[in-house]
Amino acid sequence: MRWVILVALVAGAADAAESSALTRAPARPVISLPDALSLETEGDDAGAIAALDALIGAQPAWELPRLEMARLLLKTGGALARAEAHLDVALQQAPHNPRAWYLRGLLWEERDDRRQAVQAYEQAVKLRGSYEDARLRLGMLWFDLGDTLKSEMHYRYLSRLKPEWVQVRLLLAEVLEKQERPLDAEKELLAARDYQPSSPLVLRRLADFYARTGRPQLAERVRKSMEAPPKKRMRELKPSRR
Repeated sequence: MRWVILVALVAGAADAAESSALTRAPARPVISLPDALSLETEGDDAGAIAALDALIGAQPAWELPRLEMARLLLKTGGALARAEAHLDVALQQAPHNPRAWYLRGLLWEERDDRRQAVQAYEQAVKLRGSYEDARLRLGMLWFDLGDTLKSEMHYRYLSRLKPEWVQVRLLLAEVLEKQERPLDAEKELLAARDYQPSSPLVLRRLADFYARTGRPQLAERVRKSMEAPPKKRMRELKPSRR
């Protein structure tokens, strides 16, 4: 009788284990960070977020998956609190990571807090002076906040770092004109035209600048240079006599 009871208990335990295994949710597979990011490259943002979530669960102290998760959440335009939570942990693990501070700045911009965003971006460039994206955001934000000298400082740095970056020269020209320094603004606009002589954006900005500064003839000359040259009319060929 005892053997019958023992067999029944063992069978019951096996059934319970099998039932538990069937009802337990399957574990999300953990893939590498490059593989998770490749899903985003393929256009599967949701899949990339799920893969990063699994990777964070497997290695919660590793800051890089958390940074990528925060970036993706900001990119997809939602879950700001969730993005902030990942950035908090990442900065605890790696407080000297400039990218973490840059993403923190983007988060504050999403919340329309430009002062906090500036502080985060300034920390990013303090840790990495050549952080181009952070300096570009700082130039724009300081201009919006009315501090054109700080805006100029960041744009100047970028224009020296990458003189061919026309967008920065156009923004710098706007700052200099705001400071009532038209000669310096014109210098930047002409430098932009030297790098991209056929750019409609550059030529329009230069023409508008000349118009604003009382030089309509120069403005008209620049606008005419934007017009496509007339097509040459081909000489009509006579039928061959051969």
